[in-house]
Amino acid sequence: MADSVQGDRRPLLRLCTLCRRQVAGEAADVDTVDKPFECVLCFGLLDQDYIEEVAQAVGKSLEESPYDASAFTLALNLPISQVLRETIIKRSRPELNGILVSVPYKIRCIDTYLPKLRQKSGLRAALASDLQLTITFETEEFTNYDTKFLLDNFPNDFQQSRKRRFQEQSDSQPFTKIKVEQMLTRIKEDVAKKYLLSSAARSCSFSIAFERNPVFIAGRYCKYSRSLPQSPWSVEDKTAPKDPGHSVSLRFLSVLQSSRLNITSKVSEKVCGLMKDMFCASDARFVASGREDLDVRMLGEGRPFMVELRNCHLTSSLSGTNYLETLRNVESEINRLQPDIKLKYLTRITKEEAEQISTGEEDKRKCYVAYCYSTLPLTEETLSAVAKLAPVDVIQKTPVRVLKRRSLLDRPRTVYNMEMLPIDSHHFLLRLETQAGTYVKEFVHGDFGRTRPSLAELLGVANGDVDILDLDVEKVDFEWPLPKSVPVVFR
Repeated sequence: MADSVQGDRRPLLRLCTLCRRQVAGEAADVDTVDKPFECVLCFGLLDQDYIEEVAQAVGKSLEESPYDASAFTLALNLPISQVLRETIIKRSRPELNGILVSVPYKIRCIDTYLPKLRQKSGLRAALASDLQLTITFETEEFTNYDTKFLLDNFPNDFQQSRKRRFQEQSDSQPFTKIKVEQMLTRIKEDVAKKYLLSSAARSCSFSIAFERNPVFIAGRYCKYSRSLPQSPWSVEDKTAPKDPGHSVSLRFLSVLQSSRLNITSKVSEKVCGLMKDMFCASDARFVASGREDLDVRMLGEGRPFMVELRNCHLTSSLSGTNYLETLRNVESEINRLQPDIKLKYLTRITKEEAEQISTGEEDKRKCYVAYCYSTLPLTEETLSAVAKLAPVDVIQKTPVRVLKRRSLLDRPRTVYNMEMLPIDSHHFLLRLETQAGTYVKEFVHGDFGRTRPSLAELLGVANGDVDILDLDVEKVDFEWPLPKSVPVVFR
């Protein structure tokens, strides 16, 4: 790095031709650098050849991975050292009088880049767009010097924690751009003049990234298999079933392969797979209002769910009100290809609406029907008498079967309604309406006394067992998707 110090004179401010005209103006002690990256202010980011290189990379990225967008917003991440130097130069050289000296460097940078980016991308720049182009410029040449300068002049801003003092000093930069920006207003002229404005030895590196706003899709699903989990099983979970669910015929296999849809063993993947493929999303997040066990069916109107599709490359079919027909087709296609599940009421929603799926979880109610067995005979009178005890308040310790993934807590829950229909002396149907979050299986058999009272306890089966043979969820009492008087128009 060249230091630009000449004897006892004030150091020369070494700028590129553009920065000299726009920032320095007619000020003295300013020198023009031979290579643009040697500019102590812009690091050559405003050089036309460098801008051309960046713009070509943007065009190539879009060519390899296109978006069906017509516009983009631009975000520039400038080197931390450049952000610091802009203030250093402004404070130490108040006499600078260039034609754009009062314009922030980032604004000058954006204004310089936009024409080339529009040309190479074929997209127009906009203040608001669902597609954002982020260009990040980086240089690590001045990290050590900047760190020492900031630590020497603002030591209280970098107090290390007691734990950190006993750890080996990290080589990484101990400050962030946000922390530096918070200190800029406190850099006065006397402090700024201590900073030695050295030139870079090479151009900044850069990276580009396109990111589209997520698309949120709401609906409800029914599940008809008793060997199908809602979400992926943990690798450590030895109880995960090997059977993917509903038996798959050879014809069905060929249909799945021709549609590029993988055979999956989770509701979340069966729902998200085709959506990701159709809209070219980089990722998808599945969120449901609660979950049923893999051996429990979800019937009735289904369970509310939401899918967040991230960074979709193809969204034109979801814009305006086109999403209504598009999602009807998606719903029909998934239902055709996946016999274990059925989707209903697919629609596009806003981010704010999507966040509501997880609100008020414990206020929701759910209805179940269970086919139960008792080792001891039960009379119709006994079943009827116990059913009349509802509502019943219960305390459930975390069930043994989920202790490895749930905190050990006492959970108060309410069983609002019970109906029991005897089939024979040992079998009966149980219909329940419960508070969301109730462990229904444990309420029936008691879970070794961890749920009190349990149905077994209420039935007085002291020397026997009561258990569930089959369990179905009949209803999740939650209005979803949220009703609309008129369709929302999406950009």
